[in-house]
Amino acid sequence: MGRSNAGALSRLWDIALGVIRSTLAWALRLRARWSSSRVGLALCYHGISEREGDPVREISAAVSLRNFERQLRHLRRRYRVVPASCLAEAAAARTRGRRVPVAITFDDDLPSHLSHAAPALRRDRLSATFFLSGAGLNGPFSFWWQLLQRGWDGGLVDARLLDAWGIEQSDVSLRQVARRLEAMSPPERDAAAASLRAALGGDDPDDTLSREGVEALAAAGFEIGFHTRKHDDLLGLSDEELPVALSAGRAELEGLAGPLSVISYPHGRADDRVAAAASAAGFRFGFVADGSPVVRGDDPHLLGRRYPARGGAGRFALDVASTLSGACHSLRNR
Repeated sequence: MGRSNAGALSRLWDIALGVIRSTLAWALRLRARWSSSRVGLALCYHGISEREGDPVREISAAVSLRNFERQLRHLRRRYRVVPASCLAEAAAARTRGRRVPVAITFDDDLPSHLSHAAPALRRDRLSATFFLSGAGLNGPFSFWWQLLQRGWDGGLVDARLLDAWGIEQSDVSLRQVARRLEAMSPPERDAAAASLRAALGGDDPDDTLSREGVEALAAAGFEIGFHTRKHDDLLGLSDEELPVALSAGRAELEGLAGPLSVISYPHGRADDRVAAAASAAGFRFGFVADGSPVVRGDDPHLLGRRYPARGGAGRFALDVASTLSGACHSLRNR
């Protein structure tokens, strides 16, 4: 078979798969909509870029602006988009035949939230919630995974650094190094970040939103939530450290964006202890990132979020519809 024929067959197959995905998504979406189940879904984004990120070579791969805009159009046409703080109530109040509520959320204070995501959301007249740490309010700041990505890409993560971090050097991958740093205690990870920062010559001013950027997001009418100033895994903090992590930097951020009533937990992880601390800190809702939908009766401080499926619009539509339809089916069979 010639290359032209093989290419034509491949394109036909892609078209067929797209039709199949779209048809399945349509059927599953209607199944969820006409179910009496009280469900909703929060989607969790990070970076939005001109090009689609590579999850193999990047710790936090961006969604391309083109795919993001397609996803927004689909959500606007097929679902009821609400702020994260309204999702649980909207899910609980939904009745058969009404659109299923969906919240669009972002983590990590990225400049692309303002330069790419916000304009796209405004064009489609959609709400969104930006969970911010405020790490860049007082000057350039890079999180440890941003430093690691740049150091890895630049060949600066050498044997000396790996030895200092206690990582075996044979056949090590970026993902393995990232997991090792993520598992460190906060002081160990801060020291590792400091060594990367020294090797790179400092923080990158384009890594996190500035004070002006945070003010611009809030002024545009988007909901602002908290993501903690240091982005430490809250599960690893002591009972004494946990309240500090939930309050450090919050007042400064509230001075720019107004009261913060909703939080997304760093690394998407929390448990009953963390949820209780978040409630005691005055947060009305808290989100993990376990891929699950929101259903009536969920702990308001342990609500699920799902990362959007990568690929074309059909893959995204099918993933959203199948997640919600599956939740409806499970609730019906309880």
